[in-house]
Amino acid sequence: MSIRNASKALLYENGRVLLNSHRTDEGRVYYDLPGGGQHKYETMEEAVVREVLEETGVPVEVVRFAAIAEEIWDDPGMREQCPQYCHRLMHIFLVRRQPGGRQGKPEMDFQQTGSLWATPEEADGLDLVPVQLRGRMREVLESEAPVYLGSVHNRDTF
Repeated sequence: MSIRNASKALLYENGRVLLNSHRTDEGRVYYDLPGGGQHKYETMEEAVVREVLEETGVPVEVVRFAAIAEEIWDDPGMREQCPQYCHRLMHIFLVRRQPGGRQGKPEMDFQQTGSLWATPEEADGLDLVPVQLRGRMREVLESEAPVYLGSVHNRDTF
């Protein structure tokens, strides 16, 4: 078993954060921060910049490290089907749109249906991933130091 490092982005503009919307095979809609897995020999900062551009088409630059969260999936079927996603550390970075950067064409991620802008309060009320961020969006955005969001065991399936 390996632990996956993922870089996630908090892009905060005009009082709103950018979220990716997703739909499971069962029809459940959930929202995730743009971002994804770190590639070999890639820094976490490089990963978040690459992933945001891929998933949203928005070129960004890192402002600061904002939070970390750990997620462990307990479902045996999930562990067998997607072992590389069942234990991950999500490194969350506050990012800003890159000045003069050119908008790219997004490549939708797994189960992604699009992206949307939400106020921190609206985001707190959504089925948000990582779950530890629910109700704490404003805290992470406004904290001067990185926030430890904790670890969770997830018993759901994708």
